[in-house]
Amino acid sequence: MAKQKVFFLPRIDVESLQPETLLFLAEERSTEGVLLDLMAKYFLTTEHLIQKIIQHPNVLDATLHYLRMFGNASYQEMIKTRSAPPGADSDEGPSAASEALPQMRETNLFQQVQQMNVAEKIQLALKGNKEARALLLKDSNKQVVLSVLSSPRLTEQEVELIASSRSVSEEILRIIAANRNWVKNYSIVSALVNNPKTPVGLSLGFLKILKAKELGGVSKNKGVPEVIRTSAHRLLQMKKGGG
Repeated sequence: MAKQKVFFLPRIDVESLQPETLLFLAEERSTEGVLLDLMAKYFLTTEHLIQKIIQHPNVLDATLHYLRMFGNASYQEMIKTRSAPPGADSDEGPSAASEALPQMRETNLFQQVQQMNVAEKIQLALKGNKEARALLLKDSNKQVVLSVLSSPRLTEQEVELIASSRSVSEEILRIIAANRNWVKNYSIVSALVNNPKTPVGLSLGFLKILKAKELGGVSKNKGVPEVIRTSAHRLLQMKKGGG
């Protein structure tokens, strides 16, 4: 009978379970790790359920890895708390092991990404967290990088960082510049204009959006093409003259 239970658990249709049942399973100490893993993947955005799964004594390491990669920042904090070594808040302050946890998690994520194939990287780009997207932006595969820009979880703050990065390709900057929602953000437009990799034609078009303070900065930015600097200076003089 015990053997049948092992084979039955992965086949449970967790999507059809009632919320009360899910919470009961997440709180029941005898619930097996494979079922908790299914629940975590089907209900990734249900934070109160995920919190109970993270704290469950039978949760699998693979489940915690999944939540680190695909979950939000609050999940990582929950896992960090769960993983904190005993005595970490003693009078002597955080232990060396405790301080090393963020670096270890970053290393683990890097190693996991290195072992992924393109399809897995694309899935991570679309569903992963901020740290995963930052890693995947450096990937040599064009489709992986484009998938990062297509992620529904990508924030405008991240787009601004990408727009100001001199390590991204011209194509990536073109995609950002072509997104009407993103270029409504003044900081993103300013970042594009100040990036020497942004195509000159795009930068010239965005100059007229900039305010006097930013135009002054662009006119002195020796990193951008001279035509951008001189055009920014001319626009600045026109604004000052009221023309």
